Amino acid sequence: MKQKQLHKPNRLVTMLLLVMAILMPYGGAWAQTKPSKPSSGNGSVENPYKISTAAELAWFRDYVNGTIVDEDEADGTTHPSASATLTEDIDLSEFCHAKDAATNTAELSWTPIGNSDDNTYQGTFDGDGKTIRNLYVNATSDDTGITGYAGFFGYADAGSIKNITFDNAKVKSTDDYNTGILVGNAGSCIENIKTLVNCSVEGKDFVGGIAGVASGNIGTCENHAMVNGANFVGGVVGNHEGVDKSITSCVNYGVVTDTGRSVGGIAGVFASGIIQNSANYGDITGADMVGNLIGTARECNLNNVLGTGNVTATSDTEYAGLLVGEIIKSSSTASGILAYNSSAKLTINGIEQTSDAVKAIGQGSLTSAEKIKAFSAEQLKSGLVAYQLQKNASGGARWGQKLNTNDYPLLGSADEVYLDGNVIMKCSGELESTGTFTNTKPAQEGTFTFKHSDSPTHHKSVDATCTTDGNIEYWECNLCHKSFSNEQMTQMVSNLVVSATGHEYDENDKCTKCQQEMPFLTLGDNSITIGKVQGESEEISGYNLYKYTAPEDGTLAVTANSNGVDTYGTLWESRTAESYLIYNDDKDEDDYDFRFTYTVTKGATYYIGAREYDGNAIEGNVTLNVNLTPLQLPAGMTGNGTKTKPFVLKTAEHLAWFRDYVNGGHSYACAKIADDVKAIDMSTVCYKADAENQVAELSWTPIGNSEENQYQGTFDGNGKTISNLYINATSDYTGFFGYADAGSIKNITFDNAKVKNTNNDYTGILAGGVKSCMIENIKTLDNCTVEGNLYIGGIAGVASGIISNCENHAEVKGMASLGGILGMYFNPENSITSCANYGAVTGTGSYVGGMVGYFRKGELQNCANYGNITGTVSVGNLIGTADECNLNNVLGTGNVTATFDTGCAGLLVGTINQSGTASGILAYNSSAKLTINETEQTDGAVKAIGEGSLTYSDGMNEAEVIKAFTAEQLNSGEVAYLLNGSKSEGELSWYQQLLGADADAYPVLVAAEGNTVYHGSFTYCDGTASSYSNSSSDSELIHVASATLTSSEFDSAKLIYHMGCLNENCPEHKYAADADGTLKATKEEDGKFYVEKLNLTDASAINTQAKFTIKDLQYSRQLNEGQTGYVTLCLPFDIKVADVAGAEKCYPVGDMMIHMPTNDASVLKFVLMLDEQSVIKAGTPMIVKLGAEGTAQKLVAKAQNVEYSTDFFAKPTAKSLTLRDWDGKSGFMTICHELTNASIGGVYTTTPMAEGSYSFRADGKFGIHTGDLSPYRMYLNVQPSQSASSRTMLFSIGLPDDSSTTGVRIISLGDGKQTGSSAIYTLEGQRVMGTPRKGIYIKNGKKFSVK
Repeated sequence: MKQKQLHKPNRLVTMLLLVMAILMPYGGAWAQTKPSKPSSGNGSVENPYKISTAAELAWFRDYVNGTIVDEDEADGTTHPSASATLTEDIDLSEFCHAKDAATNTAELSWTPIGNSDDNTYQGTFDGDGKTIRNLYVNATSDDTGITGYAGFFGYADAGSIKNITFDNAKVKSTDDYNTGILVGNAGSCIENIKTLVNCSVEGKDFVGGIAGVASGNIGTCENHAMVNGANFVGGVVGNHEGVDKSITSCVNYGVVTDTGRSVGGIAGVFASGIIQNSANYGDITGADMVGNLIGTARECNLNNVLGTGNVTATSDTEYAGLLVGEIIKSSSTASGILAYNSSAKLTINGIEQTSDAVKAIGQGSLTSAEKIKAFSAEQLKSGLVAYQLQKNASGGARWGQKLNTNDYPLLGSADEVYLDGNVIMKCSGELESTGTFTNTKPAQEGTFTFKHSDSPTHHKSVDATCTTDGNIEYWECNLCHKSFSNEQMTQMVSNLVVSATGHEYDENDKCTKCQQEMPFLTLGDNSITIGKVQGESEEISGYNLYKYTAPEDGTLAVTANSNGVDTYGTLWESRTAESYLIYNDDKDEDDYDFRFTYTVTKGATYYIGAREYDGNAIEGNVTLNVNLTPLQLPAGMTGNGTKTKPFVLKTAEHLAWFRDYVNGGHSYACAKIADDVKAIDMSTVCYKADAENQVAELSWTPIGNSEENQYQGTFDGNGKTISNLYINATSDYTGFFGYADAGSIKNITFDNAKVKNTNNDYTGILAGGVKSCMIENIKTLDNCTVEGNLYIGGIAGVASGIISNCENHAEVKGMASLGGILGMYFNPENSITSCANYGAVTGTGSYVGGMVGYFRKGELQNCANYGNITGTVSVGNLIGTADECNLNNVLGTGNVTATFDTGCAGLLVGTINQSGTASGILAYNSSAKLTINETEQTDGAVKAIGEGSLTYSDGMNEAEVIKAFTAEQLNSGEVAYLLNGSKSEGELSWYQQLLGADADAYPVLVAAEGNTVYHGSFTYCDGTASSYSNSSSDSELIHVASATLTSSEFDSAKLIYHMGCLNENCPEHKYAADADGTLKATKEEDGKFYVEKLNLTDASAINTQAKFTIKDLQYSRQLNEGQTGYVTLCLPFDIKVADVAGAEKCYPVGDMMIHMPTNDASVLKFVLMLDEQSVIKAGTPMIVKLGAEGTAQKLVAKAQNVEYSTDFFAKPTAKSLTLRDWDGKSGFMTICHELTNASIGGVYTTTPMAEGSYSFRADGKFGIHTGDLSPYRMYLNVQPSQSASSRTMLFSIGLPDDSSTTGVRIISLGDGKQTGSSAIYTLEGQRVMGTPRKGIYIKNGKKFSVK
C-alpha cells in the first residue's frame, strides 16, 4: 500500500533547499535522506518490517507516530501496533545529531517512537542482536507542563522490545520527562538491552539507563551508561511501578548520580515484585534513599543479588544502604543470597560509615534476613561468592567468574566456579578450608558448609506488661550474634520482642489488667511516665492517657518536656472517641516536644494522650505543663468555640475577633452566624482606601493565615450573607479563609466581595486553599469579583476535600489554573458534586475551566457551567486540564475561547493528560462558540474534549455519553430529564422551570416548587404538544406564555372575567367576578359562576360587568366606640332580621308618615311609620336599632346565595308616603295638608342628595342632609306646602302597637334642626347657603332681619 507524507513542501521550498545544498561547503549541514519504507515486511508480528538502514528506521518511527500514513488513511493516523526487526546495525547520525557551529550543523533531536499518551507503542521491536549507534535526544517540555517521554522509544505500553545494543547514545531531557536510553516509559516487556560505556542519559525525575519508568518485566539488560537525574534514578530503570513484576538477570556498571531522592543501581524506586539474579557494580550517589540495588522499595523480594559499588548519600539520612536505601513494607522477603562488598564505602553526609553504622538496608527490613551476607574484596575475588550465587541461581540465570582475573562474580559469565575439596564458612566470615575454588571442574566436587558457634546463649521468654515489652525464648550465636528460635540455630528470627499489651480501661477508667487508674492532670507541671503503646498514632489506644476536667470555658494549652525525645500528643473528648480533637502541632524540627491548644468547655473531662513518636517507652519522667486561659468574648457574642457550643457571631467585629482567635493558635475553633442575623456587613473591618476622606486601606486578613495554622474547625454560615468582604493581598492563600485543612465550611452567601491577590497564588473568595476541608452550600453573587495569579477560584484557589452545592456568580480573573469554582482540585477519593458556575472566567495563561482550572484527580458529578471561559491553552467549559478525572452527569453551556493556536480547547474539557472516565450524560450546548486563535470553529473542528480521550462505563460508547444539544433541546426539559437518568422520582439532581416568566433556559441544580421535569405526552393550552413538562399528569393541559393574560378579560357571552390564560381548560386559567381580578370565581356543575365570599363595606366598590352568585355575602359597618341608638340601612340583598349582628331590631319603613299637633306653632311634627318583618327585601329602607352600649363594634348583615348582576348596585326606587294628620288620640286620621308630598328611598353607593333631603345625622336624628350620602343609607324627601314652608320640622318614628289605645307607639328622635344654630331659612322655608342678603329670615324657629 502506498504511503503519503504529511506537510509536503511546495516546489519553491524544495528548489531553495537544493540551491542551499549546492552552495554549502563540503562537510557543512546535513543533507538528510528522506525516510524510506522498508522493502520487506508488512508490520505484523508474524511479518515485521525488515529494517536495514537509518532511513527505514526513521520511516518506521514516523509511521508509528502518524507523520507518515497509508494512502487511504486520514492525516495523523497512527500505527502503534506496527512491528519491526533490525537486519543490520544502524547509524542514526544523519537523523539525529548535536549542533555543530563549525560545520553549520543545526541540532536534530530524535523524536521517540510512540511519542504521546495517545500514541503508545504496542508492537514488537526486535533488534535481533544488532547495534544502534549515535542516538541523539535533547528533549525539552512544552509550556503546558505536560509530562513527556524521552528515549529511542517514548511511551511503549504493550508488546515487547528486545535484543538491541546502543553505542554512543546521548539522551538528555529537561523538566517533566520520563527519560531512558531505550524508552521513557514502558508498560511492555523489555529484554536483552545493552548500553555501552560511551552512552549517557540525563534528566530530571524518572531517569534510567534503560528506561525512565517501567511497569512490565525486564530481563537480561546491561547498562554501562552514565546516568544523571534529580529524583527516582536507576542504572536500569528510574521507577519500576509494576505490581508483582520482575527484574531478572540485569546488571549496571555505570555511575548513577541524582541530586534528590530514591536512586539505585538497578532501580530508583521499586513498587512490588521480585529482583533476582541481578547485580550493581557502579557507584551510586544521591541525597536520600540511596542503595546499591534499590533506592526505595515499597515491597520487594530480593533473590540472589549482588552489590559492589560505593554508596553515597549527600544528606544527613538513615535511608542509605549497601543493598537498599529504604524498604517500606515489612512483608518484603529475601531468598538465595543477598551479597554485598564489605569493602565498599557507605558515605552519609560526607562521613564514611564504619563498623555497625555500615548497613545493607538503610531503613526497613526483610524476612529471612540471614540471607544478607557481607563479603570482603578477597572473598569476592576468590570465587566464594560466585560459587554461592551459582548454587542459588534459578530460571536459567548464569553467574560466573574468571578467577585471578575478575575481581567479583559476573552475571552471564561462562566461567563457572567449582569447589575442589571442602569449605566450612563460619558466620563470622572465617573459612575453615581444605578446598579451593577453581574454574576447572574437579573429578569430585567438594561441599560448602555454613556454620554458627557451637555454644549459643540461651534467653528465656519474658512476658510483656501493659507498658513494657517482653521477649520470646531464643538462642543467640556467640559469633555473629544473630538469634534463632531453636538451639540448633537453623531457624533464624528477626523479631524477638513480645510487644507491650497496652492498657484496657473499664467504664471507670481503670485498667482491667494491671489495675492502674488513669491519672488526672492539674494546672501547672505534671510529671508523667510514657510507656510503650501498641495502637497507631491515629487511635486512642496508641497513647498513654491522662484526664483533665476544665473548671471554666477557656483555651487549654498542653506542652511536653521530654528532654529531647520526639513526642506526639493528642486530645480526645472521650475514651471511646473514634478520632482526636487535636493532634501534636509541632512543626519545629529543632524542638521534638509537642504542644497543642484547644478551646474547652466548663465541666467537661478531656483525655490527653502522650507517646514517644514511634510508640516506644521513654526512660525517665516527662513533664506535661497544663495551662488554661479563661475565654473573654466581645459584647453580644456567645458560645465557647467547641462543636457542641460554637461561637455565635452577629457582627463584623465578632468575625474579626474570631479570625484573630483562630490565627492566635485556635485552629479548631468552631463558629456559626446567629439565627436572628440576616447579614453581616464587613465594611467596618475591611475596606479600600479613600484619599478624599483620608481613610487608609484595610484588607481582610484571612482566617487560618499560615500553613502552620490551618483552620480545622467547623464554620456554619447558617444560610446568612456576608457582604462587602474586601481583600487586596500580596501573599499566597488569600480569601475569607486562607488555609483550611480539615473540618467544614458551609452555608454562606457572599455579596459584593472583592478579592484581589497581586502576583501571588492560591486565591478564592471563600478560601485560598482548603485541602481536605469539606465545603458545602457556598454562594457568591454576581457583584463579587476575584483576581489573582495562579490557582484562582470563585470559591477556592485549591481543594482536595468534598465540594458540594456551591454556586459562583463572581467574575474570576487570573493568569493560569483558574476556575469558576476551584483553581485546582486533587483527590481521587473525593468529588465535586452539584456545583454550578455562572461567572465569566478569564485567564491570560493556560488551564482555565468553568468548574476547575487544573483537575489532577477526582470526580466531577452533577455539575454545570453557564459562564464564558477564556484562556490561552487547555480551556474548557468544565475543566481546563485534567490528569485523571471521572465525569458523571455534567453540563456546559458557555462559550469557550483559547487565544493560542492550539487544539487544547473543548466545549467540555480542554485537555485530558492521562486518563478519564465518563458515565451518565456529558451534555454541552451545540450553539455555544468554540473560538481558537480568534477563529470560531465549525463542524468537525468543534470538540467536546480538546485533547485526550475518555473511557465509558457499562459498555457505553462516546456517542451515547457525550451529547451536543441545541438551545431548543436545552430549553425543552429534555436534557434535565436525561441528566437525572431519565427519571422524575426518587433522588434527583437536575431541575428546570419550563414555562412562565421565571422559566430556565437550561437545566439547573437548585430544586424549587414545580421545577421537576417529567417525560410523557403533554399538550399545551395553545394547542401545541411537548414531551417534557413540570406536570406529572399528561392528561392536564400545560400553560404556555403565549396564552398568558396579563390582565382580566371580560367574556360578554358568559358574563364573567378570565384570568391567567385564555384557555379555560388550562390549569393557569382562573375566573374572576370583577375587572380587577381580585374577586375569584368558580364555575360549578350547574354552569353558573360562584364567588365564595364577598364583604361589602362603605368603602368597598366592585368594578364588574359579570353575573354570578355570591355564596356568602356580608355587609359590615364599623360603629363608633360606644355608639347606640338608631341608624339607617338599605341593602341590595334580602336579609333575615335575626341574622343581623350588632342590631337589636331592624324596621323596614312603612307606607305612611303622620303629622301630629304641637304646642309650638313654629314647629311641624311628623312621625315616620315603620313596619316589623322577619325578612326584609333588597332595596327596602330601614331603621336599625343598635344593641346596648358595648355589645358590638360592627353592624353586620349576611345572606347566602345572592345573585349578582349588572343592576345589583342600581339605586333602588324611592316610594311615596301616604301623608295623614292625627291628633294622637283618636283612631281617625285625615289628609295632611302641611306637605305636598313625601318619599323614602335608599342608596348603595356614595350619592349626592337633592336640596331638602333628610337623612340620619351622626347624632342619630333626622335632619336636612348636606353633601353626599354614604352607601347603604336611607334618605327622606319632603315637599312642604305653602303654609309649612317657614316652620321647623321634627321627625319621630312610629310603630304599630296593638297594646296602645291609639294603635301607634311613637319613638322620639329629637328635633330635626341642623346641628348648632347655623341653619338659616327664608320665610318660604328654603335654606340659605352662605351669608344671607338684606331681608327677613328664620333661625332656630325665630324671625330675624338683615339690614
